[in-house]
Amino acid sequence: MALWLLGGMLAFSPFLAPPASADIYRWEDESGVIHFTDDPSTIPAKYLGKSREILKTPPAAGQPSLSTMDAPSSSPGPSLSPRPSNGETPDRPAPPQDDDATLAEKLRAKIDAKERFVRGVDEKQSLATNPYRNRIVSSPDLELYRKYKEELPADRERLKALESGHSPVKVP
Repeated sequence: MALWLLGGMLAFSPFLAPPASADIYRWEDESGVIHFTDDPSTIPAKYLGKSREILKTPPAAGQPSLSTMDAPSSSPGPSLSPRPSNGETPDRPAPPQDDDATLAEKLRAKIDAKERFVRGVDEKQSLATNPYRNRIVSSPDLELYRKYKEELPADRERLKALESGHSPVKVP
């Protein structure tokens, strides 16, 4: 009986422990690098005045953890674009348009991947390579197989047009 009692106490002892919590501190150095620590003694003396404690509250069950650091006055929402820590908005140039050779190379890679997929499904369905028919093709793979079989002729035509220097044929 004592063994059962000891086993029960051991089994439920993790539920009796208080939740662990630690304060987290944040500071920014002169080059704009943001640092975090849970030990305020590791913060350099010249940054102690600039350091802030980040208050963490346990989230409700099933909810993500939210920090109150730099909490906006309105409800938080997804950020549309990343912002540098210095507050400036980034001026990013638009990516350059690919030339015909690059487009042709990308299209060749797509065609190759589609052909390998189609060949793999064909091998699974073939009596010559799978006489016992023990390799089953899933229904999503069959749908993708049919889609690729339909797309491959148009992709090959676009590749020919790109390689010949003419504008590619538009497919709806």
